[in-house]
Amino acid sequence: MGNNVSKEQTASARHADLYTFLMKHHSSNFKTEGDSIRPVDNHSISIRKGYNGYKDFATGETGNSIDFLKNYMGYTFVEAVQALSDTSVSASAPIHPAGYLQNGIRNVPPEFPEPVTGTYKNLFAYLRSRGIPSETIQMLISQKIIYQEKSKNNIVFINMERNFAELRGTYTFGKPFHGIVPNSRHDGFWWFCTSKNATKGYICEAAIDAVSLYELHKIQGRQEEAYYISIAGVSKQPAIDRLKNSKLHIVLAVDNDAAGQQCRNKNSELEYILPKNKDWNEDLQALNKNQPAAG
Repeated sequence: MGNNVSKEQTASARHADLYTFLMKHHSSNFKTEGDSIRPVDNHSISIRKGYNGYKDFATGETGNSIDFLKNYMGYTFVEAVQALSDTSVSASAPIHPAGYLQNGIRNVPPEFPEPVTGTYKNLFAYLRSRGIPSETIQMLISQKIIYQEKSKNNIVFINMERNFAELRGTYTFGKPFHGIVPNSRHDGFWWFCTSKNATKGYICEAAIDAVSLYELHKIQGRQEEAYYISIAGVSKQPAIDRLKNSKLHIVLAVDNDAAGQQCRNKNSELEYILPKNKDWNEDLQALNKNQPAAG
């Protein structure tokens, strides 16, 4: 097949039945649940039969059939369009793009957004509005694990291993955007620690919650030697399983809601703590609001 695709091919591929295509060519990488399938390495993603796309219930991310093959299966854009629009391929001839490995692990590195040049004005303004002190923000910047991206002004929470990054929108109206950089490690997570000797790890749902829990511990006078971790979505069981297999004493610190309770039930052997409100950032904002003004 050539390197060019037509507008007609692209339109056809976007509207292709993703469920049927994946079950035809990559069935070993998916688990069937009713009229949907989920990747065996990412249970938060659902692809419904008869539909032309997917949804990640952990992040709210959605996309069409081409997006899924590009972001999660290692296809290039051209490969995805050609594969999805090629009705002549038989069920006995599975498609393996250049970046695809037989065991289902993607061999495609994440493409992290370019940082903005100069000061991170939106980043500081947003995190300060959420109750995070400037000195903590500066600490994370100096560790090179957060920055403001150039194109959309999102905050990029990038891990030290450079194989995973969580995105957070900085606009204060509406619900802030929350997502993961495509091709991030499926069991990856973002983290920072207060000591090289830390042996405890707190698992939070979002990076802002992890930082907020750290701030709450400081306010409470608990200068713990600990890792503060974000798995970027309560459904990221592969990340939790990976952390369970680490040498850390793991404490679940996910949200105080129904999804958080499902996570606690699924990992009942782990110690857990609960925020008073829905999440740790709400607790931090409530505490800051109730503190008397200085002076």
